Amino acid sequence: MVKNMKNNIQDIFAKMDKSSQENFQTEKYLTLYTAGQLFAIRSSNVVEIVRIQPITFLPKLPPYVKGVINLRGKIVPLIDLRLKLGKPEIPYTDQTSIVVVQTEEMSIGLIVDGVDDVTDISQNQINETPTLGRDTENGFVTGIVTLEKGAAMLLDLPKILKEDADSARDAGKEKDEKKERAELPENRENKKEA
Repeated sequence: MVKNMKNNIQDIFAKMDKSSQENFQTEKYLTLYTAGQLFAIRSSNVVEIVRIQPITFLPKLPPYVKGVINLRGKIVPLIDLRLKLGKPEIPYTDQTSIVVVQTEEMSIGLIVDGVDDVTDISQNQINETPTLGRDTENGFVTGIVTLEKGAAMLLDLPKILKEDADSARDAGKEKDEKKERAELPENRENKKEA
């Protein structure tokens, strides 16, 4: 009986240790500032950080898609995170940076006001985002963590990037539809008459 009790106690401690390890498992996050707010993204998604550089404008895209840059031969689309989050546009400064991030589907550059640091965040530090009503959605934030510098919002990169991929695809579809309309027989005849 004492042996069974000892085994049961060991099982309980083993389960507690496993649970504790899961809660205290840490992951590295890059912290950055946009519009005076501290944000964090998983550093495993960060490819590199570069200073702001000349941007090639692309027409027919949402205002927060600023264009593209050529990064060592690779074309990288840019999103101004400030505009994406509904904040007013400001001129870029020497602190403005481009954080190139990668998800399974694509890589994209996020224009941010400034990059802060890389910090360890454990799962038990992450709080759910508060809901302000049943139908209210917290957009691009997956959680909130309290750091020494203050509260940081964890960005949902796949959601941010998915919406932009949809916008770019829709802009491409619109361009294709205009081309198809121009190639219709009645439109070709109208061009010849003019």
